[in-house]
Amino acid sequence: MTDTTGAQEPGDAPAVPASAVWLKGQLLEIASALRPDRRPELARAWTDPVRWRDPAPVGHRFLFLLCVATDDRPTPPDDVLNAFAAAGWTVRTQRSGPDGESWATAGREDFDVRVYTGAGRGLTTLTGWTPVLYTERQLGQPLFTRSTADGILCDGCHGWGVCLECGGRPYSGGSGGSGGYGRCWRAGNNAGPGRCVECGGTGLLTAEEEAWLRRRHGDDAPSRQPPPEDGHDSNTGAFLTVSRRPCRCGEFRCSWRNTLSRTDGHLLSHFHATCRTCATRRTHTFRLPLH
Repeated sequence: MTDTTGAQEPGDAPAVPASAVWLKGQLLEIASALRPDRRPELARAWTDPVRWRDPAPVGHRFLFLLCVATDDRPTPPDDVLNAFAAAGWTVRTQRSGPDGESWATAGREDFDVRVYTGAGRGLTTLTGWTPVLYTERQLGQPLFTRSTADGILCDGCHGWGVCLECGGRPYSGGSGGSGGYGRCWRAGNNAGPGRCVECGGTGLLTAEEEAWLRRRHGDDAPSRQPPPEDGHDSNTGAFLTVSRRPCRCGEFRCSWRNTLSRTDGHLLSHFHATCRTCATRRTHTFRLPLH
């Protein structure tokens, strides 16, 4: 199955390379070490087609989303990062929210992982992606893809952040540049030589463009909290369900945030995120039993 944004499910994905097998094994091993009493769950695996100028992809990046249940006791964010450091990874960024949530990124060579630890007794999720495996010509590693960027990809450069005519160089390498003498006409724009004029080199859409998308899809109003859903006996099961639900635009990828609360003898698991493609604000709540 191929969704509307170009991500591919495993059934239609290219042959899985050794790099993807290694990354999946690393994530499972680190997640298992965090909670030896709780088996980590592979919530989703998919590929990101990476494009240059043509619709046909020039390569693919393989991604895995894992979750570890921490609903009986919280997992300190430092424990997660220490587990990655012990496995040879380097922590690149780290930040915390006022309510106890924590986000971090770690890398090892050209492999990247995003770590999210929910507030209190929420979930810990690990999203890892491989370097781009190119099918023909070798290109530099892009800064963004639809799954790993903190926003919506720029349509002009497919998330690369550079002019796709000159490949990020001030000169096009030939005599046909629109600026004359092979010089790329984008070299004189405010973004700087060789950068994409649509996004200014960020690879992402602006907040104003995201707001326009929300108005276009009728989602500029405050989020409406749906009633709690039953049918799950653990927060892991709830996350597996919500991570596999597509947005109405067809996109399944979101950076889900999770919080837990108690009410009327039940545990409520709240999930909320913003769709990466249409900027719809998505919310789901599940009623869980108290253990």
